[in-house]
Amino acid sequence: MKTSSLLAVAVAATLAASGVASSAHAQLGALRKLAPGGASASAGDPDAFLSETIETTKLVMTSAALLAAAASQDADRDAIKARITAIEGASSPRDLQAHKAEFEADVATVNANAADAAAWQAKYDAANAQQRALMVNAAYNFTIGMMRNVALGQQAPSLISGLQSNPMQLTKLGSLRAAAGLLGDQVQATRSMVGPMRTLLSRGGVEVPADATASSARPVDL
Repeated sequence: MKTSSLLAVAVAATLAASGVASSAHAQLGALRKLAPGGASASAGDPDAFLSETIETTKLVMTSAALLAAAASQDADRDAIKARITAIEGASSPRDLQAHKAEFEADVATVNANAADAAAWQAKYDAANAQQRALMVNAAYNFTIGMMRNVALGQQAPSLISGLQSNPMQLTKLGSLRAAAGLLGDQVQATRSMVGPMRTLLSRGGVEVPADATASSARPVDL
């Protein structure tokens, strides 16, 4: 299946599974421009789906927190570290939902500082080597996290449907729905984050891999 077709199905599935009301087409245009290839995740296994959703959500949320800190002039480094520790300590989709408001605030901070591509580039150019590495690596991690979420979103409807018809698996249904909701929240953020991520990756000379699942997250250092 072509990348654009895969992304179309994946985004539509994610939004449908999570009950998000906005149009899938708006998200699609952004993802087509951002991702050179799709990502595959473990299919058909509810436990693997939940585990991967938790891990990739942590990657996206921590990356967003780091990017917001890099964009802000008065970020509290200790507070950011504490937030990242709390996110990393989450063990369920519901635990991660507790960080939704902060995640959305981080995305808003990045967008407020990166609305002007030239200004965003100037911020990168003015940063020291450590700050540049943090910005580029966080952008890379955010991007591969979003690509993984798209692949996971493609699986959500069939997994939920399968559990609904299997009495032995009904106890997992709530967790799967919560995971689908997390994916929907993050897909919503993708539309606005594409431009800033593309700018940073371009400035850092970094290409996004075609297979995000097989790619390791980059190290970040506050």
